[in-house]
Amino acid sequence: MEIERTVVINLDRDDLRLNRFYQALPADWPFSRPVRFPAVDGSRVPAPPWWIAGDAAWGCFRSHQGAIEQALNDRVHSLLVMEDDAVCQPEFSKLFGKFVKELPADWQWVYLGGQHIQRERGLPTRISEHVYRPFNAHRSHAYAFRGADVMRKVAAHLHDRDAWGEKNHVDHRFGELHAKFDGGLYCPARWLIGQAAGYSNIKQKYLEANFFPDARSFDDLRIESPVVVVIGKDRKHRLVVAALLHRLGVSFGTAPPPESIDQAPESYCAPGLDTICSQLITEPLWHFANDESFRIAHLKMWADRRLKTDSSKMPIGATHTKLTLLHREFRSAWPQAIIILVDVDVAAKPIGMEAVHEQQITSAVLDLQRKHACHRIYKDDFEQPERLVDKLAEMVSATFSTADVATAKQLAIDLCLQIAD
Repeated sequence: MEIERTVVINLDRDDLRLNRFYQALPADWPFSRPVRFPAVDGSRVPAPPWWIAGDAAWGCFRSHQGAIEQALNDRVHSLLVMEDDAVCQPEFSKLFGKFVKELPADWQWVYLGGQHIQRERGLPTRISEHVYRPFNAHRSHAYAFRGADVMRKVAAHLHDRDAWGEKNHVDHRFGELHAKFDGGLYCPARWLIGQAAGYSNIKQKYLEANFFPDARSFDDLRIESPVVVVIGKDRKHRLVVAALLHRLGVSFGTAPPPESIDQAPESYCAPGLDTICSQLITEPLWHFANDESFRIAHLKMWADRRLKTDSSKMPIGATHTKLTLLHREFRSAWPQAIIILVDVDVAAKPIGMEAVHEQQITSAVLDLQRKHACHRIYKDDFEQPERLVDKLAEMVSATFSTADVATAKQLAIDLCLQIAD
């Protein structure tokens, strides 16, 4: 990965940041010493009337635009652009060596540091063990171009403000090109360069040092803790089971519990799961979005976030109408899943699209039962509320406190009365 020109963007008034940047470069830095590129100071250079992102962001935008245009004007074939808060991670040299060894020969645009965003639309694609192709890489503290074609394409895009929408930051503008970029766009499996701690001129506040989640993290994520999955056709009975487990201590989310089952959201107390299920299975015909590995990765990420925010050491819970259709995905994402099937038919016969959805759930339940053992809750169980709580506790095989069991049984009496015919 030969680079003809390396620049570091730096404001005239930020000598301290520049000195820290140079001091932090590895002793075996593989490129030429970065040449300081004078940043445009947004507090001095006025932004045009249509710019809405603030003076500092305008200066940042013009600085990156200027670095690329200068390289084109000077007929520079390859360019590495860094910001003065860029910092290499301790294992930079070793990881860089592995990355460039596998970097495809057609590379045109490489991110050595960044943040993977728009993950609901697409995830980084694995090219090899140490190389990925990003879907949308955010941040602009360490990126490289090779070839006049890619630099001209990016420069033209930065000039085309009619295509931007409302967000004007330069890294947003770069990211717009990634999903549709037909050239060699790559990033390392592990970010090689992060952002150092310090005051951000863009955000107007002090930020801690940050290496954002790596591309490989979406593949390597492992969910070792149990996830209690509650599925079933009848929404009310399914949500009663989720509410009772939640009261026992199996956390289904952090949102305040609803006052009645009728008011309960689809995913009970985890609105994040509702968002993910809506993204993975789209309306109105309930089509699967993207490929299976994409769906598995999102279910892993959801569970990982939930486990990190829940300190109870108890299993977490998940329920949603569409989860049944995702049974192959959640069994891969959550290998220790405890599946509870609420085997109660829908009270009112659905019509139209709801009938289509019910048939999809029925088919998915049959497919799941052929491949995986499920615990089952029947309609008769709701006629014995206290016994229902004991049965759920046995299924989960966790140690619940006497107080939690007692309050869950009282809740069971109330909720079973709500849904009684």
